Amino acid sequence: MAGEFAIIFTIILFIIVMIITSIEKMDYVSYAIIAAVIACIVTVASGLTHPDSGVPLIGMEPNEWYSLFISYIEFDVLFFIISMQIVVSLAEENNIFQWMILKVLRFTKGDHRKFFYFICIISSISAAIISDITIAIIFIPLVIRACKILDIKAAPYLFGISFTINIGSIYTPFSSSENILIASSYGLDFGWFILNFTPFVIVVLIATLLVLDFTMLRRIAPPTERQKLILQEIMNPEIVIKDRKKFISNVVYFISVILGFIFLSEYAIIVAVLGAVLICLFNKKSFSDMILKIDWKVITYFVGIFILIGNMQINGTFDFISLAAGNIIGLNVYASAITVLLLISVLSGFLAQIPTALVFIQLLNQIYGGLGMEVPTLVLMALLLGINIGSNFLPQGAACDLIALNLAEKNKVEGFNYNTLLKNGSKITLFHIFNSIVYLTLFALFTGII
Repeated sequence: MAGEFAIIFTIILFIIVMIITSIEKMDYVSYAIIAAVIACIVTVASGLTHPDSGVPLIGMEPNEWYSLFISYIEFDVLFFIISMQIVVSLAEENNIFQWMILKVLRFTKGDHRKFFYFICIISSISAAIISDITIAIIFIPLVIRACKILDIKAAPYLFGISFTINIGSIYTPFSSSENILIASSYGLDFGWFILNFTPFVIVVLIATLLVLDFTMLRRIAPPTERQKLILQEIMNPEIVIKDRKKFISNVVYFISVILGFIFLSEYAIIVAVLGAVLICLFNKKSFSDMILKIDWKVITYFVGIFILIGNMQINGTFDFISLAAGNIIGLNVYASAITVLLLISVLSGFLAQIPTALVFIQLLNQIYGGLGMEVPTLVLMALLLGINIGSNFLPQGAACDLIALNLAEKNKVEGFNYNTLLKNGSKITLFHIFNSIVYLTLFALFTGII
């Protein structure tokens, strides 16, 4: 009975944390830590045994409890995220991304359709390297300003950025925290992502842009030649370069780190940590000072979730869930992949993506581990597709959408608000899910799964 109580209690705690995380104004980090501590107390008090020694936890020393619970924290994932935050932070500080977006504006010469396609493609490609939040913070203000200069509606461009970012985030193992978690859990390197997702990313990105062009972009009047000339004069890429030599050096450093991930994917954590340290040295920045500037909110939240998930493993929550889910996610690999895709697409649209990804990782490990087999490639592809494309179901499902809404409201952008984002986002998400099902079906046919 004590074990059953612990299972029910931790499931309730986890659901509460997921709901709180999905509410914008709630301090979800504090609640995640509180939930983790309560779960540890309940696990110890329930008379459960140590998973390795079989000794009752209640009879062990406190330092042994700490060692057990801390062992469930994925420190390699945390080190990777911290290092990438430092690398991206220094790239931002040197205006690398601002220069890139201004260069695109300059290249299009004010042609609003070229501008739309290039800005969305660049946003999607950038999402494969840096977080969607960073893209929203840097790209959207510049896009809104450019649209004001051209005297055209900014809404189609904001929709384009919001709906193409999640396509690009599918493409690499280091594009988001969720991808890092999944890639680390299953040893998926850069080559695996390129091999399995290149056709999907290219085709769906083009299809999405064409749909948005047909339904939104063609409805706005093009800018005049005078407005185009004004844009080219004002939006000069050179204005963001303070020190050309330093700027070029940092571009080389940043590209070197990305190439390191590509060619040394097995040592991605070492590349990230070493890259962060070296970039700090090259920029004459104190590594300890840069550590203070990273988003510790995300890191602390991860710690709480890892410990909460660890308690669920100790008390047998995943054994319980896997018995129920085993009837849905069965031996048929294709049916399992489609089921995982639909489930996680819906859940990641309504609930927080990080805990959703962690639950599915443990669930799949439990189900397929019990069958004595590795999680099939098709199921992993479905997991990654679902966790990335489902976030646009609701505006609060994606952090970049919330930032876009906030910036649009501050700049009084017409036609881009919660209701329009909800309406168009749900349609695009269904479109992406349909394309994902088609892609997984074709992949399964091509590889002989069905």
